[in-house]
Amino acid sequence: MSDSITNQDAATGQAPNLVHPGIFSDPHTPHDLIPAADGPAPIDGRLRKAPLRVPESYEACSGFTLFGRRIRTLLYSTDVAAIRNSNADAIFAVYPFTAQPAITQALLTVAEAPLFVGVGGGTTTGRRAAELAAVSEMQGAAGVVLNSPATPEMVGQVVSTVDIPVIATITRFDNEAAEKIQAGARIINVAAGRRTAGVIAELRAAFPALPIIATGGRDETSSAATVAAGANALIWAPPSVVELQRDMMVRYREKAEAAAEAAGEETPVATVVPDITDMPVADVPTGVVESVPPEVEKAQQIGDDDFVSPYRGRLPRLPFFGPRRW
Repeated sequence: MSDSITNQDAATGQAPNLVHPGIFSDPHTPHDLIPAADGPAPIDGRLRKAPLRVPESYEACSGFTLFGRRIRTLLYSTDVAAIRNSNADAIFAVYPFTAQPAITQALLTVAEAPLFVGVGGGTTTGRRAAELAAVSEMQGAAGVVLNSPATPEMVGQVVSTVDIPVIATITRFDNEAAEKIQAGARIINVAAGRRTAGVIAELRAAFPALPIIATGGRDETSSAATVAAGANALIWAPPSVVELQRDMMVRYREKAEAAAEAAGEETPVATVVPDITDMPVADVPTGVVESVPPEVEKAQQIGDDDFVSPYRGRLPRLPFFGPRRW
């Protein structure tokens, strides 16, 4: 049987058809590619999905390439639950406290996207910021972020310490911003508030090939203006976990009330136990979060000269260590 098929294919000059007819009902030949209508379907888990989805308008960014990855969107969060359940291309983990390697390690444990972590620039400066950047690189961070008060000299010190890109934050485009770029900052984060689009336009005109990131703003109009000005990637601040949990509890209650109404039961007056998200979110009182000025932090540091031994440099002579007398 196989010899007859081989002889027949050789006579016609065609490759042997090893696919049994009737298995595929598609009229295409066995070796033709069958085009998909909308491409491959997205793959999601039955339980694990990405509920924090970056706005679709952010996909209009041109993006920049980092270690072979295309970065268009960044999630501005240090919440491990939000980081784990987001579809952003990268994580922008900057927080208003002194940078600590333990926090960076915790974020890297749950992050599935490249992580950009803050290492100082305001309160934390000089050699300590460079050492924090080196530790962050060894832990696995994709880049380090310096706050706007960081000087060009500090940017150069961090750049000479690490191999991962240094992101310098600026609030306006001036000579100091240009010096930070010349010092080796590979990416610029523009945080100019309402003037963000204007600052980006000036920066883009002076440095056409420089990767620029910025916040997307409050609405699609702001994000579109930022992209049009020349931003390569946008930073998105997600809703808080408290807000998300509150919305979830509202849906659960509405579903329970609808089921009770459909069953002909009376809606209970006070059967729902309030959860923690029902509590109002209090404002942070003034003085609770205190920022230590650099000069105060430097004055409080203990150096080698400040240490005073209780023996004032003289150790007591123990009896059994004295000279032996025969």
